[in-house]
Amino acid sequence: MMKTYLPLIAAMSAAPLLAQHAPDRHPLYDAASPAQEVKQPAATQLKLAVMSDTRITTDMKELPAQAPTKVKLSGWRGERCSFQLVVQANGAAKNLRVSTEPLAKNNISIPFTASMVRYTKAAGKVVADIIGDENMCDNPAGVLRPIWVQVDIPHEHKAGNYTGCVVVRADNCPAVSCPVELEVLLEILPPPRDWKMHFDLWQQPESVARWHGVKPWSPEHLALMKPLMKRLADAGQKAITCAIIDEAWNGQTYDWFPSQVEWIMGADGEMHYDYSAFDTWVEFMMNEVGMKDADIFCYTMIPWGMNIKYWNEAADKPAFGTLHLDHKSPDFERVWGHFLKDFRKHLQEKGWLNRTSIALDERGDDLVRAAMAVIRKCAPELRIVSSVNKPSEVSQGVYVLSPALEHTGMLTPQLKTERKGQGGKTIFYTCCGPQKPNTFTFSPPAEAEWLPLFAAANHLDGYSRWAYNSWNRNPFDCTDFGTWPSGDCFLVYPGNLSSIRFERMRDGIEEYEKVRILRQRGNTDALDKSLQEIFTLKNAFGNNHAQDVQRAKEAIKIYN
Repeated sequence: MMKTYLPLIAAMSAAPLLAQHAPDRHPLYDAASPAQEVKQPAATQLKLAVMSDTRITTDMKELPAQAPTKVKLSGWRGERCSFQLVVQANGAAKNLRVSTEPLAKNNISIPFTASMVRYTKAAGKVVADIIGDENMCDNPAGVLRPIWVQVDIPHEHKAGNYTGCVVVRADNCPAVSCPVELEVLLEILPPPRDWKMHFDLWQQPESVARWHGVKPWSPEHLALMKPLMKRLADAGQKAITCAIIDEAWNGQTYDWFPSQVEWIMGADGEMHYDYSAFDTWVEFMMNEVGMKDADIFCYTMIPWGMNIKYWNEAADKPAFGTLHLDHKSPDFERVWGHFLKDFRKHLQEKGWLNRTSIALDERGDDLVRAAMAVIRKCAPELRIVSSVNKPSEVSQGVYVLSPALEHTGMLTPQLKTERKGQGGKTIFYTCCGPQKPNTFTFSPPAEAEWLPLFAAANHLDGYSRWAYNSWNRNPFDCTDFGTWPSGDCFLVYPGNLSSIRFERMRDGIEEYEKVRILRQRGNTDALDKSLQEIFTLKNAFGNNHAQDVQRAKEAIKIYN
């Protein structure tokens, strides 16, 4: 597959981007075009502002006059702290570059990083979201350039106040700096592998293979996936997304989602199963990525199209065939019962039986009952996880119950307590709705951090979202796909580049873990009351998410 270089988005992307199937095109925003030509001032000056809760777009013309130019961070040892710095020049800034001076206290220093944020398109606007891996770019006159600043606090460092700064300079203008103060608290946040929040973003291996033009499940494919999946594991991911049939979601992503279990109709008229890709994927995620204790979620017994694709060796000319299974038909139990018995045996041999679940996605109660009946009869050790719009009596009996955010009010304290006592997990999800809070490319950054805090405040076990890396044709060009809101299909970018959305969500997961740890020590009634007053469904769909997050952080800090 041929790769081409994508022109710089809006003449502002920080580096040429190697992209699959990217067409040559005129830049979306060309600062050098006659209609947009800006006269270079006699002396180019830089100015900056800290704007962590603002989604930066190209139609923003000026930095806010009252925006802060320095920042104070606070975090536990082992925590990651970050903020968005925005720079603007009154003329074209050549070789705009950023560096950091380590945070220091009494000859002890903490290094930290600063990277340029790249632009892409979302719903017709050019927005900043992609956290690049470079610290230099040419920046057109007047354009706001976000910079992502990040510090990982070492576990072993002493508590106290550390000071440093971010320095921004260009070839043709004086340097400016942003003082940074970091308050390191005495508390210790454990490493992500020990976090307890059930965080589940669904993975899409095929997107990585397509983007890089490599054979699925080849050594090259696994090598390219490793840093991307390691990023997810380092955010506390708790589940491995597996497909046991082709296209479980009826073609909702740019890349086809093939089964990792090959169904083969043999010459003997019996269905056989090849688990090679499934085994490769699970072993890779466990052993190479480091998710040794992760759940294995297998999609699905009740796909949206109710079809199972198989390879027909028994035909005169081998070809693909399709089984259409009505859940009320005897064939549903016959076909799925045969598979489940074989799958159960394979999982038992691999030592994975007690960690594997059949996953159901937004299916009605009659369908769920049919799947449950066959599972209990043919592979009773397999658990069931279910993402549902509204929880029901049927869905409440599953291992992981995940209703939509809008319906979390149906999860009573008694129900959550009962489910926890039975070993179940009760979480929630967002997808193409609600409009807010969410993690779309155009969403205000604080909304992503708000979601895990909502889970913590309401004693939920975690949060799920349907797509970690289901990339569209070219996410560096545009984050739209189909009828979904911009960025709905992915939270990271090809080449293992993170996003502002993903990093703010990770910040929220850290806050969730802090609340959990503090609760374990007892006497958090006042903290719980504060969080529950902030994170209510009534407040969820308003415009105060950044304020809510800040209030929650202050309340949590009191208990350090």
